[in-house]
Amino acid sequence: MNKSKTAFYKIANAIIIALSIGYCNILYGEEVPLPSFSPERIHKHITYMASKETDGRLIGGDGSDKAARYIEEIYSKYGLEPAGKYSGYFQPFEIKTRHLSSKNHFYIGSHEFELKRDFIPLYFAGEVEVSGVTSLANSGLKVEDYRNCQGKIAVVLGDTPVGDENRNELIIKKIELAQEGGVKGLIIAVKSADALYNDLTTFPEFIHPAYLKRWKSQHPSMTDTLLEIKTTSTIAKLKMPSMKIPVLMFVWEKPVEGLSVDIKVRFDDMAIKGKNIIGLIKGKSDEVVIVSAHYDHLGRDGEGNIFYGADDNGTGIAALLEIASSLSKVKNKLKRSVLFIAFDGEEWGLQGAKAYVNNSVFPHEKTIAMLNMDTIGRNKPDEIYILGSLRNPDLKRLNDRVNEEVGLKLLDTIEFAFDHGSDHYPFYEKGIPSIDYTSSYHEDFHKVTDTVEKVNIDKVSKVAELIFRVAYEIATTDIKFDKPKKIYVPFPKK
Repeated sequence: MNKSKTAFYKIANAIIIALSIGYCNILYGEEVPLPSFSPERIHKHITYMASKETDGRLIGGDGSDKAARYIEEIYSKYGLEPAGKYSGYFQPFEIKTRHLSSKNHFYIGSHEFELKRDFIPLYFAGEVEVSGVTSLANSGLKVEDYRNCQGKIAVVLGDTPVGDENRNELIIKKIELAQEGGVKGLIIAVKSADALYNDLTTFPEFIHPAYLKRWKSQHPSMTDTLLEIKTTSTIAKLKMPSMKIPVLMFVWEKPVEGLSVDIKVRFDDMAIKGKNIIGLIKGKSDEVVIVSAHYDHLGRDGEGNIFYGADDNGTGIAALLEIASSLSKVKNKLKRSVLFIAFDGEEWGLQGAKAYVNNSVFPHEKTIAMLNMDTIGRNKPDEIYILGSLRNPDLKRLNDRVNEEVGLKLLDTIEFAFDHGSDHYPFYEKGIPSIDYTSSYHEDFHKVTDTVEKVNIDKVSKVAELIFRVAYEIATTDIKFDKPKKIYVPFPKK
């Protein structure tokens, strides 16, 4: 080949390469800068989050406050701005914990029945005392059932067949119809004391024996606080109606029409103060991508041992801080803003995430995607689960594409764990494309043995790199995603 042809082909190849790069940049944005993740910093972040000083990071405690201040300091160091809507970097909120009061009572005539043996109020019942005559509303699943119950104490049958519907949903439907029908109070009659146990009647003082057995197997040294966490998170999964009337479940098989009854419902409520830590890297548009992880954990067990929570979720916080560091160095390239949220109250039923979506910095319709990390440093070193793959297939495809540069194995085989699994879920409920990155359960999950030396730092770094690349592409391009699909994936049967 002569020299002129060689030169021509070199020039042609250079043009083709340049055009190809340009085309890729048009499709996918600028070539992604390599993130400057530091294994030493990641280890340092996890070590502090899972230290004696942070004392298990129980929401509202001194250890939790120290963890929050640590995250706040790193945000400031990396140049993240307060979101402007809250008090500095902190978004405060409260969690209500509810206990049964000894002042509850239930009488038929002059006979008093025993709380927790004969009757139990529902968690969201109105705190009032009423007296009146009972009127049977049969199954109570139609508004017509309450036609003769206005101004009376309605009685519905709690042991009706549920068919394909969820029992909780049926009970809530009865209660809403009863209130709509103008009743003074509602009694749900059941045939046995076992039927009193229900998610809707879960209190620290009244827990289904199967739940209690499972929880105690997880935490042999159970504490009142752990019971509060378990019951509050169980209730938090339910969509509670707003009730003004007293509602209770009652063991009764005799005729229920025309009885004179007196009902009093009282609870002992306490408020626990929590705070999300929110930092912003501003882009040029009014749209945003959210990167998040929760920082709270379980405190101590009954023997005083610390739940260190190195993987759950020191790893997620370490990755979040490293992603913030890397994106802050390329902030001039961002079209969209990136909002970093360290959530509090996740262990109590995603309370911090719920507080944010109910009082968000950016409108939901301007939130392009939510990328959450929860326990990302254990199990196989090259695997990570992408919860939300079925609900957000286009967002999953973006992960698959950028992962070609990272080399992880992205798994979508535990989609049943998506619902209520972590802080992504309240965003999904609002129609925001959401992914949760997780290594899933391991033998130290929610145990005092979840410690730093068991974490795979290289895995945390690789997962952080993946999420950095996903967030960078979303923030530097005009890519959009479809609304998440409404899909229910049941837990596998044992």
